[in-house]
Amino acid sequence: MDNFITPNYTNLENIKFDIYDAEISYHGGNQYWFPKKFNQLSGCGPVAAANLTAYLSQTFPDKYTALYPYKGIVNKKDFVQHMVEIRKYVKPGFRGLTSVHKFSDYVLAFAKERGISLVPHILDDKTASIEEAINFISKALSLRLPTAILVLTHPIKEFKEYSWHWMTITGLKLNSKDNIFYISVSTYGEQREINLDILWNKRRPKDVINLAYFT
Repeated sequence: MDNFITPNYTNLENIKFDIYDAEISYHGGNQYWFPKKFNQLSGCGPVAAANLTAYLSQTFPDKYTALYPYKGIVNKKDFVQHMVEIRKYVKPGFRGLTSVHKFSDYVLAFAKERGISLVPHILDDKTASIEEAINFISKALSLRLPTAILVLTHPIKEFKEYSWHWMTITGLKLNSKDNIFYISVSTYGEQREINLDILWNKRRPKDVINLAYFT
């Protein structure tokens, strides 16, 4: 886990990762784009990996261009091929991909095959405070790096669609009205806002929320 520092979230801008299909744009990939039904049902982890690697390639081409071989703006057709390719490495098991460390190892293997050496940064401490989570996310965003988030079980019914699910964090903001942090995530090709206070502080000891980004 990264050492705790005072987070600087005041000047963070949301990361934009748009995927285009003619005149339609999406915020990151969508697991239902996989051609095979089975891959659609277990595709959120590979999509998060596809988001991170394509973004790195597009944003820092001098270092990471080999992670995403397609040139120009990111279009849906090319990105789906990228999803299919990365799923050969980022392989969900029978119950999905439930380990942030396996996720990291799979992404590193995909990158290594393309001659790229990545360094993983992981927050997997069940006792980590929300301040540590904010610090971790803000550190990544300050480097213009999106963060993968895994939410397994959660007691709040409103978070059911985000449970047993990988997403990609692209923003963090403090709402001045309620003094609560919200994260912006890419999920199912859309941008959603999630109350981080409820997500993080209302979990039970058995609930798992993990974070990872790569440099």
